[in-house]
This record gives sequence, C-alpha cells and structure tokens, in this order.
Amino acid sequence: MQSIAEQLPAEEPDRRIRDRQRAVDRLIRIVGGTTASIVAGAVVWGIIYEIIIVKGEVLAGSIFLAFVLGVILFALLAIYRDSLGKPANKGQSARRDILEVDKDTSKLLQETHVESMPSITENTTELLAAQRKNQKTDA
Repeated sequence: MQSIAEQLPAEEPDRRIRDRQRAVDRLIRIVGGTTASIVAGAVVWGIIYEIIIVKGEVLAGSIFLAFVLGVILFALLAIYRDSLGKPANKGQSARRDILEVDKDTSKLLQETHVESMPSITENTTELLAAQRKNQKTDA
C-alpha cells in the first residue's frame, strides 16, 4: 500500500495538463468566436448593402436577414446550453470519482485485521478492586 505522500506528485502533472487544456480551449473559443463574428457580420452586411440598399429589395432582404439572424441566434443558444452542461458534468464525474474511491477504501479497511491494543485502564481497574479488598480486610 502506497502512502499518500508518494501519490501526491503524480497529480501535479495532471493539474498542469488540465490547466494547459483549459487555456487552449479558451483560445479556441476566442478564435472561433472571432471568426464566426466576422463571417456573420460579413453576411449581414452583404444582405443589408447588396440586397436592401443596392437592389432595393427591402422585403426579400429583410426576410433573408431575419432567417440568417435566426440561424445565428439558434447556434449561440446551442453553444450556451452546452456550456451550462459542462460544469454540471464535471461535478457529477467528481462525485462519481469520490464514490469509487470510497468503495476502494472500504474494501481496504475490511481486508485489514487490526487487533485492538489493551487499554491502560484495564490493568489499573483490577488493582483498584484488589486494593479495596485489602483495605476492608485490614479494617
């Protein structure tokens, strides 16, 4: 059985890797969000400028613009919903890990056989009873 001190250094690289993964995930979200914003802005600008202003087709341009904005809103809400589920999943997986560790430790505790040490008071209480008998017989 390994001591806790021997197990601690193994967690340190895992923490560093998780921190790096979080940093990369954040960078990916920033770059992806920026790119998606530029593309969405270009599409909206193209609809407003080319269809509504240049061609003068206000109704067709407005309908197409509403459709594009609806798709963008749908995508943003889907991304937001997924981001809300991630912390809950992490909490559930952490609870699951703790329960698995508890099961393992309960097995370890059941397998070990520890005999109880005799208490200091066990021998002294017998002496007290013997001293009382001696005092009664002396009196």
